[in-house]
Amino acid sequence: MNAARTYELLQEACRALEEAGDHAIAAYVGVSMAMVEEKYLVGHDHLDPIDQD
Repeated sequence: MNAARTYELLQEACRALEEAGDHAIAAYVGVSMAMVEEKYLVGHDHLDPIDQD
């Protein structure tokens, strides 16, 4: 399995669901993203603040 690609696809799905107003489903996808991130150490938490140095 390509964990980075899986994470990327989940991120795209989450964005599309949010834009469509399907916030509950997007939340479940977000949980999946967190699980993939934790287990395979890929991606980043989209809720983390971005350093603006």
